[in-house]
Parts: sequence; C-alpha cells; structure tokens
Amino acid sequence: MYGGPASTSMTGQWFAAAEAGSPVFYGDTAKRWSWVHVDDLADAYVRILDNPAAVDGETFVIADDQRLAALDMQRTAVRAVGYTGEIALESAEAGGMMQMAADQDELVTSAKVRRLLGWSPRHTSFTDDPTRHYRAWKAARPAA
Repeated sequence: MYGGPASTSMTGQWFAAAEAGSPVFYGDTAKRWSWVHVDDLADAYVRILDNPAAVDGETFVIADDQRLAALDMQRTAVRAVGYTGEIALESAEAGGMMQMAADQDELVTSAKVRRLLGWSPRHTSFTDDPTRHYRAWKAARPAA
C-alpha cells in the first residue's frame, strides 16, 4: 500500500532511508509486488460495506494493475527525495523477518472486486507522482 502518510508502507521506509543517505534494498532484486493506493483501498472497503448482499461469504484482494519490480519502486522513491546515489543491496536476512517474508513475488488480481462491485483504482501507480507521495509522507511526520 502507498499514499497518504505512508507510516506503515515500504515507501515510507524508503523515503526515510533516502533522507538518511543510506537506502538499502533487501533480497531478490527481481521480485515484484502488487500495490494499491490507500484511498483506492478505502474506496473498495466502502463498496464492500455498501453491498453486503453482493459480497456475503466473499473474500477480496485489492490492488492496482501494476507489476513493477520492488527495486524499481525503491529507485523511484529515493529519487523523489532527491537522493542520487546508489542503493546498497543486501540479503533479505540482513533486513530481518519482514524483509525475509516479503522476499518473493507478491502479485494479486482484483478481478473479483472489479466484477462484483465495479471498483477500479483511481491512482494508477506510485511511480506516476512519487514526489507528491513523498511530500504527503513528510508532512505527516512529527516535527523534529
């Protein structure tokens, strides 16, 4: 998930690491993840809650249609901060349990929520306006 304050998003971690001048990518550099903007996810939740009969017993996976490599996403995030150096590469193990758990392709489809509830993401991709996402993240951080 990305957008808004990004306090629990990988993008927020990437922004912070770039500001500190030490971005690190952990694990398989070819892995790809499905993403969704927080506002698009909220829209899907509202549609689900507004249509209880249509979704009774259903499980939904919500994501946009992008299938970008996580390393490319991180490059985009650190460039939005203004970082122009290299991103260090480390093993997933070096990043800890969360990095190890995420060290794989995590690709999903939202076909069911599109079909049953007419949901479609309004935000195409994090890469379309990473500077806006960086500004939102920065504005949400507590003053130092």
